[in-house]
Amino acid sequence: MRRSSLFTSLALLVAFVTTLAVRPAAAQNPPGNGNGNTVPVQLVTGYWPLTPISATGAVNVATVLTIPAPSNPNFFNYICSLAFELNSDGTGGAISNQVSTSTNFNAFAVKASFPATVSIDSGIQIALPTQTPGTGCYKSAAAGVATTFTAPASSAHIAWTWYASYYQGQ
Repeated sequence: MRRSSLFTSLALLVAFVTTLAVRPAAAQNPPGNGNGNTVPVQLVTGYWPLTPISATGAVNVATVLTIPAPSNPNFFNYICSLAFELNSDGTGGAISNQVSTSTNFNAFAVKASFPATVSIDSGIQIALPTQTPGTGCYKSAAAGVATTFTAPASSAHIAWTWYASYYQGQ
């Protein structure tokens, strides 16, 4: 009986060691919170990295912000933030109801007016509410195409700046 007991013990030991050797590391060391408690893991939607972009034009020149066409023809541009800023050196004339244009963004436009003879930095004006990939960003109209925002050529001594963040995906 001793012999069968010895073989049974040896067989159990080999089975235990083999189980440890083929177990994945995550199963041996489940995620924890430092107190020895297991922390549940929940799958989440993947996040795309945001790319910041800006464009500043010279005075009296149309400023164009171009978000490049995605390398995958089935991907869209997702705009997560879009803002603009106007700057004047105070020696030019006023602008009234100047309207920007866009391509591949459903004819989105902003309108701006600016007083004359005042040196002003308009501060950043929000054109789109800021979003994140997790909450949903604004999708371009067509896949595989660049998206542009064009400020009008206002007048001498006034310049536009565009700011945006975007990612590209399906």
